[in-house]
Amino acid sequence: MATRRRLTGPQRRAQILDVTRRIVVEQGYHAVAFERVAAECGVTRTVLYQQFDTLPELLVALIDREVERAFAGFRQAVARPVPPDEDPFTAGLAGILEAVDAAPATWRMLMLPAEGGPPELHQRLARARAVTRAHLHKLTGHQDDPDLSIRVLHALADELVRLRLTDPDAHPVDRLLSQSRRIARACLAPMPTHD
Repeated sequence: MATRRRLTGPQRRAQILDVTRRIVVEQGYHAVAFERVAAECGVTRTVLYQQFDTLPELLVALIDREVERAFAGFRQAVARPVPPDEDPFTAGLAGILEAVDAAPATWRMLMLPAEGGPPELHQRLARARAVTRAHLHKLTGHQDDPDLSIRVLHALADELVRLRLTDPDAHPVDRLLSQSRRIARACLAPMPTHD
């Protein structure tokens, strides 16, 4: 008879968070309960309580982990060198779409948030939007109206990521980047000077 290997504390924590993320992505925050998470992990509620004191603590730990994973993908994407003949926005978006494809559940949880999320979710998402806009400001600071360019590019990135998450077959990366390139080049082009 084979014996089941016991998970270490960090391994068990990761398992619990993975199961919780799946429930949130598939059914929403309202579907998460300690009993259900324990059952799907194959453990007792006591094992969950060894990692998390309360359900809100579990949900905040999940949100923080997923936000950090998405931020890591974002930081890596925008730090990559911009290829010749590519605009910096589309180059960064290409890296973000790679991160999305590598961890779709993480990005789905944040870009298509289920109803009923705790306030901490909305706080983290607001911070993520601020970080994204600060990065976009670096790209559009030379514009006559950088605020409007930032808003357009941010909306474009959000929509293209959502399309990739919701219907990747209809929205291959090359198609999304082609559209990004057209719009970004218009937003990032130097303003004409009038003599």
